Amino acid sequence: MQRFIAVALIAATALAACGDDDDAVTESDVESAVDDAGAAVTDVAEELDATATDMETTLRDNGLDSLAGIVEQVDLTEVIGTETFTFFAPNDDAFTTLTAEQTADLLTDPSQIVETLRNHTLDTTVTAEDLTSSEQVSTRAGETLDVTVDGDTVMVGDVTVVTTDIEVGDGVIHVVDGFLIP
Repeated sequence: MQRFIAVALIAATALAACGDDDDAVTESDVESAVDDAGAAVTDVAEELDATATDMETTLRDNGLDSLAGIVEQVDLTEVIGTETFTFFAPNDDAFTTLTAEQTADLLTDPSQIVETLRNHTLDTTVTAEDLTSSEQVSTRAGETLDVTVDGDTVMVGDVTVVTTDIEVGDGVIHVVDGFLIP
């Protein structure tokens, strides 16, 4: 993602520097574009790191200690991936729904943790109101989950949303009662 941002910023700055056909891009223009792109990538990385730290704190503040412990084991920027996001956070009771094998896999394999958490993450901020008007959502793991609403009960995939709209950074957390295993 960072390379994409850097390349896009370099290209945009170089094109803007060209202006009319009579203007040529100078080495100074390119160096300036590279510096600007590097600064932008650094800003995005710092924002994602801050969001990751905020996420851990927010999870703990909302009684999601088991999940916060798992989140601390991985680079959360790999999970979130964008500045805006929605995260379906399994509550502590959700851990009791996992089999012994699933628990062992989740707790011992960082790549499995990341993939599982990516299946709980959307690339955009989806509020509870937006969620209830959705039929499906697509996760960062590439899964499409059905959204169903029955009265006050909202389900994503086969888990129930139990708490909504916990703000964290530029994202939102919805607490769910189970895991969305890919």
